[in-house]
Amino acid sequence: MRLSLIADTPYIPAFIRREFLYDETAHTGDFVSCVVFGFRAELARVPMFQVMLESGAQWARVPIHKICSKPCKPLALEQSVWWDSYGYDFAVHSFDFLKNMPVTALGRDKIIRKGRYLFTIDWMKTGWSEVPDQHKNHHVIALDDGPWIAYPNNRLVWHDESWIDPAPDSEWKTPTRSYSVE
Repeated sequence: MRLSLIADTPYIPAFIRREFLYDETAHTGDFVSCVVFGFRAELARVPMFQVMLESGAQWARVPIHKICSKPCKPLALEQSVWWDSYGYDFAVHSFDFLKNMPVTALGRDKIIRKGRYLFTIDWMKTGWSEVPDQHKNHHVIALDDGPWIAYPNNRLVWHDESWIDPAPDSEWKTPTRSYSVE
C-alpha cells in the first residue's frame, strides 16, 4: 500500500511569514525568503508545504496562509482555502495548460481576487473524493498582492485574452452521477 502524505511540488521561490518560525509569538509582519518544494496533507488540516529557508533550515507543515509570493498583508485562513485536506492520499500536478494563467478567485467574503496558477492538488482514496458532487481540487494560486490560496474549480474563473470570454453560467449545477459501462 502506497501512502502519499507528502509529495514534491514545482520549486517555487516564495516567502514565509516569520512569525510562524516563532510559534506566532514574535516577528509579526516580517518575512523570510524560502523555496517551496513539497506538499503535505493531513486529514482535517489545511494544505501545508515543505520549505527551505535561505538559512538552510528546512521547515515542514507550513500552512498555506503563512506562505506568500511577496511580502504582503496577511489573508485570513478562511479566505486562503475553502476546505481542509480530504485525507493523506493525493496527487500534485502542474497543468502546462494553466501554467501562470491569470485567474480570478471568489472568496467566502464575496471579494474577487486576481492571481496566477501555480499547481493543483487532487484527492483520492477518500469517501468524499469519490462522490461526484463533493470532489474538490485545490488549485494553488499566487494572488497578485502576495498571499497564496487553494481554491476549487467552482470558485475560479480563468483568463486568456486570446480566446476566453469569461462568462460562466450561474445556472450550472454540479454533476451528481458517476458513469460506468459495467
